[in-house]
Amino acid sequence: MELVRRVLDLTRDWRIRTIVPVIVINLLAFAGLYALMYHYAVSNLVASHKNAADLLFDDLRLYYEDGSIEHSVTTMAMRLQRHAAVHKLHGFTLFSASGDALIAVEGERSAGGRDVVFEGELDNSPHCQSCHDAAHYPRIAVMQIRFDLTQPIADATARVRQKFALAGVAWVAILVLLIWTGRFVIGRPLARIEKSIQPAIRHDLDGLAVAHREREETIARKMVRAEQLASLGEVAAGLTHEIKNPIAGVIAALELLRSEVEDGAATAPLLDQMLAELRRVTTTLDSLLRLARPQPPQRSNVDLRRVVREVASLFNARLRRQGVTLDVEIDDDVPMLALDSGLMVQLFVNLLTNSMQATDRGGTIRLQLRRGVELEVSDTGRGIPPEDLERIFVPFYTTKEEGTGLGLAICRQIVVQHGGSIEVKSEVGRGTAIVIRLPEEESGHGALAVG
Repeated sequence: MELVRRVLDLTRDWRIRTIVPVIVINLLAFAGLYALMYHYAVSNLVASHKNAADLLFDDLRLYYEDGSIEHSVTTMAMRLQRHAAVHKLHGFTLFSASGDALIAVEGERSAGGRDVVFEGELDNSPHCQSCHDAAHYPRIAVMQIRFDLTQPIADATARVRQKFALAGVAWVAILVLLIWTGRFVIGRPLARIEKSIQPAIRHDLDGLAVAHREREETIARKMVRAEQLASLGEVAAGLTHEIKNPIAGVIAALELLRSEVEDGAATAPLLDQMLAELRRVTTTLDSLLRLARPQPPQRSNVDLRRVVREVASLFNARLRRQGVTLDVEIDDDVPMLALDSGLMVQLFVNLLTNSMQATDRGGTIRLQLRRGVELEVSDTGRGIPPEDLERIFVPFYTTKEEGTGLGLAICRQIVVQHGGSIEVKSEVGRGTAIVIRLPEEESGHGALAVG
């Protein structure tokens, strides 16, 4: 049963369904080609011997008319013997009108010989009608020539096989070319499509159809989910705007109260803590509003090298206090890009803040800007577990007590707005690296394409 199942699986394989008929058709075509070439070679061989036989018949007719007046076959037999020796005839026989053999000449014969026989009639000429009534003897003799085709057919077969071998080599070369084309020109795109679909049964057309249907259903569900999130984002943006106004009033009132309280008063620390928490809420609301209603970047030609150095200088003092080393590596040939400098500063600040919060004392943060344009922020911190990597860009998802879960979501939004890509690589206990790529070919020329 296992063997039957494997055979059935092979019959459902689309490559087997395609290749087997092609191989069978090619084998049948080659068999037909060989038969046609062999038939053509033998036909030409027989036709050439027939032409030779016709020439011999013409010569013998003339000689026979002159010799038949004497009713002697001796000289005729000698002439036929010479013809048989010169033309390598297998045999020659002259039959009378009644069917009796008048002359029979035998030539050399090969072992297992293959003969071809040609016949020619001798009409009753005026010289013979005096003895043989034309009414009763319309022909007075029949000539029969036999050729031995054993060696000629062997030679023709060898030539056919040689030509067939050349055709086979050409066919194999074409087949190799087709296989190469199928593997590299067609196979690679199909492999990428197959890898993206990943059917339950590989190479199964039914499985591909099922996987395609499931993929469409997944996309439809995601579209519905995206629409729901978009609606929720609009609601959240509206609520954020309504919440910020009262909070701004509360902060203003607290600042006024704090200004009237001496630093050493008992209520001063409480007021400071209240202001700090309210400002943190305001910062979170600003981030949420920016995420829900992103504004188009205000582009201008920006020197990323200068932006990176400025942001790094802002973090140097804080990182030294925490005992963390900041290494900055900037290539000299990084081109000018059409970017929003404010959003770029926010992007770098968010990335460095995440690295700083994840890196313990004695660790290192490396900030690299390379031609490409590629920015990499890496650290030797705690790293991100594999199960959390897929969700780090989800708003409000965070594993830190002091975090809001909006930093990386805003980073990705900024990168996408500028036509770039962002990639995160992390290993628990070894650290995390975030790589941002912007297309260099669009440098200094307005909008950026997706990298």
